[in-house]
Amino acid sequence: MKRPRVVVLGCGMAGMLAAAAVAECADTVTILERDHLPGRPAVRKGVPQGRHLHALLSTGALAIDILLPGVLTSLLGHGAHRLGLAEDTLIYGPYGWMDPHPSGHFILGASRPLVEGTVRTYLVRHHPVRIVGGAEAVGLLGDHERVRGVRVRHRGTGHGEQMTADLLIDATGRTSQTPRWLTDIGVGPVPTIEVDSGLAYASRIVRVPTSAPAYPCVTVQADPRDTVPGRGGFWLRIEDDQTMVTLSGTRGAHPPLDDEGFARFAHALRHPLIGDLLAEALPLTPVRGFRDTANRRHHYDRLPSPPAGLLVIGDASSTFNPLYGQGMTVAALSALTLRTALRKAWPDRHLDNAGCHRIQQAIARTADLPWAVCTTEDIRYPQAQGPPPSPGTRLTQRCADRLRAVAAHHPAASQAFFDVFSLSVPPTAAAGPAAIWATLRGPRKPPTRRPPSIGAVHHPASPGTHPAHEVPPDARGR
Repeated sequence: MKRPRVVVLGCGMAGMLAAAAVAECADTVTILERDHLPGRPAVRKGVPQGRHLHALLSTGALAIDILLPGVLTSLLGHGAHRLGLAEDTLIYGPYGWMDPHPSGHFILGASRPLVEGTVRTYLVRHHPVRIVGGAEAVGLLGDHERVRGVRVRHRGTGHGEQMTADLLIDATGRTSQTPRWLTDIGVGPVPTIEVDSGLAYASRIVRVPTSAPAYPCVTVQADPRDTVPGRGGFWLRIEDDQTMVTLSGTRGAHPPLDDEGFARFAHALRHPLIGDLLAEALPLTPVRGFRDTANRRHHYDRLPSPPAGLLVIGDASSTFNPLYGQGMTVAALSALTLRTALRKAWPDRHLDNAGCHRIQQAIARTADLPWAVCTTEDIRYPQAQGPPPSPGTRLTQRCADRLRAVAAHHPAASQAFFDVFSLSVPPTAAAGPAAIWATLRGPRKPPTRRPPSIGAVHHPASPGTHPAHEVPPDARGR
């Protein structure tokens, strides 16, 4: 059977991981990227959030390492930090500081440009993928029955061409034009839901002097039970002896973009630790802002008659509030899902409408848990926009509050919290008998205002040394 030609739109994380997922089944894989890609890790115009904090969850890091073996080791070798949850992190949640109980999960402290650049290096090293920069997709080829490719305009020359494909994958992120393009060929409208807390970001990179405390990761979170806008902060060690500081506020409490206002905002958080650390640090970049943080889900999986030959992945399908750090992990898990589905679909038959629809439904299921995590919290803040919470959502919020209160000090409840936060298992599978009993009893200690002692661990770790529950489902039996 003829191997298919695949075109991927977008060379961000979702696009590159999708290309890695389809490479073994495809005759050719071409990635079209609107930006002219830099030769070294750098922030680019098409990823404006690249100047802000990106904490890759362990579930996502391991999924990427399955798709592109060696990436995790390379990132650690280039200065990324593997920080255990919660033994290497200070987390000030709604119920005070969390005790540093190890969970087996971790976050990767690295800038978005370093992660993206390393993944791109491994992609072209291991797969015959062609990347075309400065190529902007402007419309679909085909009709309501089948998408047969894409119309392209080359930036700079203005030259246009038609690129045919057996499978087109949209990974263009938040600015995806696929809903409009589908309407143009007689498909749609695409069911869409949005929950927007009005969150805005402000970030800068600093360097900590050797005389100052060297905390690798600190987060001070908003309390959604308050009746005031939420304010939060994140302090994360990244490569090159640098630290990324990101402050956030929901509608009515956006962080300022000037130096003095940024510092004042940090000191005014629910705990002043980040402000204290910032006062001793040397700024390396200006303060940069970002406001496009709404949770937005395009339900391509619910189209009654979707065309064959088209899949949508990553932020182009489901966009999450970056505050929760789940976007890259969901993209990686979606790519693993795509690889598994294509292994089943292509050896036996061409991908028809039903086949593409089944794969899109499987991709959508990877977004169910992070969508629930983000939206049930975001809708609680003053002036949040979105569907009002249902009785079931309100019950979920109360259960989550109870778990968070107990998880601050109880090891089993803490484990259950990080299992869900890291997108390792759904809530129904996370809590064992000890966590359930502890949650039913309620917190046994008052909230702690004094930060606990943690070990500032920056050791490289082999991807094969982590507990089995961290490994995404597609890795088992590999």
